[in-house]
Amino acid sequence: MASPAVLCAAQTPALARRRAPTPAEWTAVGGLAVPLWALWPLLALKTQALPPLEALAIMFFFGWIVFSMLNTLAPLESTPAPARALTPTLVYAAALAGGDLAFLLATHRIPTAQANLISYLWPVMIVVFGALAGLFRLRPRQLLGLALGFAGAAILIWDGRISMSASGIALALMSGALWAAYCIFRLLCKAPTGNLLASGCLLAMLMCAPLHFVFEPTVIPSFAAGAAAAIAGMLPLAVGNYLWDQGFRRGDGALLAVMAYATPLCSALLLAASGSATLTWNLLLGALVIVSAGVLSRTGGGAPAP
Repeated sequence: MASPAVLCAAQTPALARRRAPTPAEWTAVGGLAVPLWALWPLLALKTQALPPLEALAIMFFFGWIVFSMLNTLAPLESTPAPARALTPTLVYAAALAGGDLAFLLATHRIPTAQANLISYLWPVMIVVFGALAGLFRLRPRQLLGLALGFAGAAILIWDGRISMSASGIALALMSGALWAAYCIFRLLCKAPTGNLLASGCLLAMLMCAPLHFVFEPTVIPSFAAGAAAAIAGMLPLAVGNYLWDQGFRRGDGALLAVMAYATPLCSALLLAASGSATLTWNLLLGALVIVSAGVLSRTGGGAPAP
């Protein structure tokens, strides 16, 4: 928080108070991650010619570059001792690399839509984990909002196919649980973490690259596939996760968890606009259900500011 503190010291107390973002404003910042995350399916279609771990390594590389730039332009935390930053960095890298790899492995065992839907239990996991840790105060309307949010996502994603592969279901659950656990960790970890997102993304790349060379053939990406992987790393991964991280820790985490269910809705709209999907009745119905979930969850158990 060094830069804002220096600025505030040079201003009058009233002006400094006006310049400090409110929890509601931080919630809005975190909500901007949703349309950025929604770009992922559209970009992923362009990278299908690449082996999964190779594509992830490229994304994490470009994500690391953008994270580093963001931290240089707008450092929001002081730099801790390297030893104190190690644990948060490992947690973030595991959430990125482990979560994405678990999801990719799940899609080889169960239908992609089913894996996507199961992994989208992560907003529910956030609120449940947070409530168990004493971070959120849940009211019946928040619980109903979570249920409606998941129902809306199910309407959008579900394709009618089901597989009872225990390993596939477990991997999809692990994918969502790793991200939810990281989000709760960020609420519980009050110590400065410095350039956590950049260093974690670099570590995730260093995890995926060796696995790629061991288990996958290397494919020289076409311009379209390489550009899509790079943009996916820069926008959904880097900028999206950066905004989410700041908003989730400083705004209303419970509300943001429900707002995350708008991601598959935005993805469906983008795919339809690009001609990669068609508009159907379930898109409108899912949209109405998700919007209702957000309205129900607009108040109550926010995340405490760090």
